[in-house]
Order: sequence, then C-alpha cells, then structure tokens
Amino acid sequence: MKHLIIFLLLSFIIIATSTVLADQAQINSSELIIHITGFDNSKGVAKVALINSKENYKADMPFKGFDYEIINNEVIKTITLPYGKYAVKVYHDENGNNERDTRIFGIPIERYGFSNNARGTLGPPEFNEAAVNLNSPQKKIFITIQ
Repeated sequence: MKHLIIFLLLSFIIIATSTVLADQAQINSSELIIHITGFDNSKGVAKVALINSKENYKADMPFKGFDYEIINNEVIKTITLPYGKYAVKVYHDENGNNERDTRIFGIPIERYGFSNNARGTLGPPEFNEAAVNLNSPQKKIFITIQ
C-alpha cells in the first residue's frame, strides 16, 4: 500500500511538471506565418531557410530548412519557433535540382527573396536587414520573390 501511494504521488508530480513545462514552452514560442508570393508558376518547390544568427547567415547554415509546395503561385506556411531573431531566405527551385542556379559571376537565375523583402546591393542583404524579431505568440511576414 505504501508503495502504491508513493507511485501515485510520483506520477502526479511528473504529470504536473510536464504540464508546467509544456505551458512554458508555449509561452516562449511563436507561430511564424510566412506568405510568399511572386512565383511565375507552381512548378518545383519553394526552398525556405530560417537562419537564427548573423554568423549562421554569413556561413549559409540554416537553423531549419523546408521545401514547400507552391499552390496557385504562392506559399503560406506556419512554423512554430522559439522566441528570437530570424532571417528567412527563399528561392524558387523551379527545375527541382536542389540547387540555386546561377549565371556567370553567381547571378541567380531562379527567383529569390528575403524576409522584410530586404535587398542587397551587390549580393544578399545583411542579416539585420532581413531579420524578424519573434517575441509574441504569432507573427505574419510577407515575402515577394524577384
């Protein structure tokens, strides 16, 4: 009987702790709704990279990467992320070869875009120009690829 009471008490503590931790995780996370437009067609996929630091942005090392189906020339997706600062990069992999196709001197052939619709002068924009601060339960961003 004593073992049963101890078992029940420990089970209650574990369940209560799990519930508190789950609630805490929801409090510190945000739903990022990404709406991407500007696709000429719905062929291929939209390659989306989420980058969570300036260093990873420069090294082209995404925090998370996704391939999204393009429906009616647009993508609308929701991603749950921990609070923080993120930049979003996207390109239209129209031919499905999993590469950013370029011309001479690295000029992109496939359409691309960044969060905040940031544009670089001679290359991609800086992290801080494209960065979005997630610090609320939900944030919606719009990217138009060019």
